[in-house]
Amino acid sequence: MDELRRRIEVAQQTGDLDLTGLGLSQIPSEVFLSGHPDKIRSLNLNGNRIRNFQIENPEALGGLVALSIARNGLEEVHASVCRLASLVNLNLSGNLMHSLPANLSQLTKLKELDLSGNPGFVPGREISGLRSLRRLSLRQNYLTELPHYLGYLPLDVQLDLEENFFDENVLALMERGNSNLFAYLRTMDAEPHYEAKLILLGEGNVGKTSIVEALRGNPFIEGRSATHGIKIETFEVDSSRLGIVNRFPGSHAGDLITVRSWDFGGQEVYRVTHQFFFTRHALYFVTWRPREGQEANFVDDWLRRIKLRCGDDARVLIVSTHAIEDGEEIDYPGLRQKYGPLLAGYHRVDTKDSFGIPELAERLAQMAASLPRMGERISARWRAVQDELLSRPDPYVKRATFDRICERYQVGEAEAEALAALLNDLGYIVYYPEDDDLRDLLILQPEWLTTAISCVLDDQEIKSSAGVLRHESLSRVWGDPRHSYPREIHPYFLRLMEKFDVSYRIQEETASLIAQLVPYERPELSWPTIGESDELVLLCDFSDEPTGLIPWLTVRTRRFAVSQWRKGFYLKHPHFDARALVESVSPTRLSVRVTGGSRAFLFDIVRDTVDQLVKLRWPGLSHQMRIPCPGDRSRGISCQASFRIESLERMRAEKIPKILCPDCVEWQYVDSLLVGISSNRGLDHELAIVSQIDSLQAEVVASRGELTRIITEAREFQENAGAAFHALLILGKAANLEVSDCPKLFSLRVADRSRFDPRRAYSSKMLLDLWCEETGSQHPVSPAYEFSYSKEWLVGVAPYLSFAAAAVGLLAPIVGGVAGAFDVSALKDSADLMKTLADSVKIEVSEGPEGRDGNNLSAAEGAALRSFREFLFELDGSRHFAGLQRLLTPTGEYQWLCPRHFAKYEPSIPKIYPELTADEPEVSDS
Repeated sequence: MDELRRRIEVAQQTGDLDLTGLGLSQIPSEVFLSGHPDKIRSLNLNGNRIRNFQIENPEALGGLVALSIARNGLEEVHASVCRLASLVNLNLSGNLMHSLPANLSQLTKLKELDLSGNPGFVPGREISGLRSLRRLSLRQNYLTELPHYLGYLPLDVQLDLEENFFDENVLALMERGNSNLFAYLRTMDAEPHYEAKLILLGEGNVGKTSIVEALRGNPFIEGRSATHGIKIETFEVDSSRLGIVNRFPGSHAGDLITVRSWDFGGQEVYRVTHQFFFTRHALYFVTWRPREGQEANFVDDWLRRIKLRCGDDARVLIVSTHAIEDGEEIDYPGLRQKYGPLLAGYHRVDTKDSFGIPELAERLAQMAASLPRMGERISARWRAVQDELLSRPDPYVKRATFDRICERYQVGEAEAEALAALLNDLGYIVYYPEDDDLRDLLILQPEWLTTAISCVLDDQEIKSSAGVLRHESLSRVWGDPRHSYPREIHPYFLRLMEKFDVSYRIQEETASLIAQLVPYERPELSWPTIGESDELVLLCDFSDEPTGLIPWLTVRTRRFAVSQWRKGFYLKHPHFDARALVESVSPTRLSVRVTGGSRAFLFDIVRDTVDQLVKLRWPGLSHQMRIPCPGDRSRGISCQASFRIESLERMRAEKIPKILCPDCVEWQYVDSLLVGISSNRGLDHELAIVSQIDSLQAEVVASRGELTRIITEAREFQENAGAAFHALLILGKAANLEVSDCPKLFSLRVADRSRFDPRRAYSSKMLLDLWCEETGSQHPVSPAYEFSYSKEWLVGVAPYLSFAAAAVGLLAPIVGGVAGAFDVSALKDSADLMKTLADSVKIEVSEGPEGRDGNNLSAAEGAALRSFREFLFELDGSRHFAGLQRLLTPTGEYQWLCPRHFAKYEPSIPKIYPELTADEPEVSDS
């Protein structure tokens, strides 16, 4: 009781009442008997034993802004809570909630609602009445569905839906943002449908197409031509005897399941691009011909590719064709032991006399019925649009045609956008709504596109030119009478190849480099030998061979490209002293070596690009990154040991400074080993280098005329610049975990310095400059936003304002000096102003659960960033953001870029033919 009284007395002074861990089952009466309960702004009841929460006199807590009842075993919240008229933040995480008050909409000021960690709990219809809500967390509630009424939340609400078990539709639309997700959810009070995707794989001429035709009821054709690219067909299988267990209450399974089959050409040249269409929760037939043997049919190789792309979520049936022929038996038990749940069985057929086809159809129906997506609800209006679109004989349509089809079935503009994006994400069409140039075109037959790409990959002239595709030759490549792609579509095809990481433009955009066709021979490179430089080395070991790794990495690092060969590439940063040598030294090992003064900066970019590419292209592939021990290099013999990055990061987090190498028996400093690696070094430690960067500012400013000499000769400048950008990468990642739908890098300045009076700061006009976030080239953009700030605003954003001030402070001497177009002194003044404003409200960023954790923002910084997001949305209702555009970079981070830097990643449609303009090629509906 003494402890309770002490805490209440503290709250009388601070306004923050902390009652955590006192074993309480309700709010103590002493709280209401204290002098001024209405002065309490925050009440923390975490870690108590409250099962049913109610407030006897909620009006007495009229000033309460934040209420937290986390980790209590809480099951129910009484309607009295909804009489807390000033409540802005409500935290009910880590409980056993089963309902919310029906009058929840009375909390008209509620902005943040945390319901995470409540297993199986999803809020009811009452949630849609919270019109001021800006953040809702349902993280780790183990949900499989979202209710349709969540689609009526405010469009700019932040949703945290991680660590649940949603189907592919929801996951795909979550990635695309609230507009698409909410449009989809609002259609979820619809009928279930039953459809499966079947992908047929195997070597060329093994009989895949004959299997599909037999399942469709068509006769066998002797000497059927091989499939080039992809061939898509639709048929139905009967599930009436299977007893489908429906996952969706109130719906009734039909007897027929629609199967959409994707017959993939088996030729080697197609395999890199075909992987784009491998999807989770699909069915796969891996076909082989016994006479040629298991090895000749590459059965294990096809299974490996599926596992790398889909993990264990796919289901694969091995199908032996030409069953009447004598030949080798397959080692199915061995494959089953290796691939486990991926395999769904083994079946023998012979399409010539229909042997095994009825049994195969029944097995296919069984497999389809077990898919997680079977019976999912999709609007009948959406289904009608999809069916009409995919039944068209045209390989593509313009967006205007798609919109007309949507109008015919009463599918509105927002729903149409969501539907088109979803069809792309599920692999039915190819569509890029985020690209201003490509959004006017919907490819209805993905095989039409992949065949066009195959024409390029197969072209002998391009192969003999070391992978250089001259744009003038596209009329020959794609004008072949066998395909005859319209000339007006050629620029779009070339742009789509870039989207698929197949090529990028070179030679002032008159040609493109096809990364898959570069020479095998490694060029002569000037690279320091071991011991001659402070080289950073990373070894990445994969559990299996990631097919296409080097070509895709080549394209994704193109902005630093110098030279390429089939198993590696050489990079050089255009502005800083940093060079990288990336090579595949074995089928399952990648070597990354970086040297130069700013090596840490480029090292981070390459490492993160590898991480993101593996995550994106091979979800079923595990990989481990290691740092070789630098010991014994003085004698010219490298130590053979290496250290796992995860182990080094744990040591650093525990403040263990050194590690003993068991091979060379030398102590190595953990900090030194991890330079350039995005480690768990605390942000405070990273920000300490601000003072080192600032010390160079005077030299840069005073020697603007000798800037080239400074950059090339001042090793200290280069090393500190690399360290600074390493710190900024960590800052950016931390901020991205909280907010990704608006710019986060900004600076402040006084609108009229001649009239600025620090004693009357709250009456002053301020200017907010957003920044282009291009790594290594960050800079402010115009126009600025003018606003009058208040003390309430400053208190809300202060913790993140301090964070942003540190970032601007890092950038001021480097970007201002190197770019030469920005006033270093003015940028430094902005950083100082932001820090002064933030310090004026006495920010406290603590370590531990509520403070900074490794590379994450503290709880206070995260909340302040969300406050800044809301403020920016109010300043810029049109979401124009001074012309900045959002981009998911090759390193996996969202950045907001100015048009010039955005174009480096997403160039406009190329100008190939004089009669077609680069801005808007004339594309007619076919």
